[in-house]
Amino acid sequence: MDIEGMQDDAIDILIIEHEEVTALFEQFRGLSVRSKDSKKRISEDICDALTIHALLEQEILYPAVRTALKDADLVAEAIVEHASARELIGHIRQMEPENELFDATIKVLWDQVTRHAREEEEKMFPRLRKSKLDLVALGARMLEYRRVLETGPGRIPAHVRAAGDTSST
Repeated sequence: MDIEGMQDDAIDILIIEHEEVTALFEQFRGLSVRSKDSKKRISEDICDALTIHALLEQEILYPAVRTALKDADLVAEAIVEHASARELIGHIRQMEPENELFDATIKVLWDQVTRHAREEEEKMFPRLRKSKLDLVALGARMLEYRRVLETGPGRIPAHVRAAGDTSST
């Protein structure tokens, strides 16, 4: 995601990320069974994008949602969905495309991510737009955190990349 010059609010940023991950999954789906190198590369891109996205939501968005909407159940469900995605990401990172379960695991992750994004876009985001939450300021915090995760000394920790685990960050 090109974050330079972006001034969108938090919801716009997250929707763009949803679209970018969708495009990656569609690229993966379009590959032939012989495209092992491309499958591995795109699967890593998917895992990296989802790991960063989850960190942005868990560290910045969800605490704000919990406060603004006073809906702990909405946030709790999203956190459980993230945990399930982390587990699949960990499996994918440890697999090679030759593994007979590789494509199926990507497909299950795709199904879960699609459902999660749809629920956010249909249930959470409209409520946030109506709240008094400063979505532009929240978006700025998210973009700064993304910059640190992607480039700074606080770059995504190796244990997160290796295991797909974002619980300790």
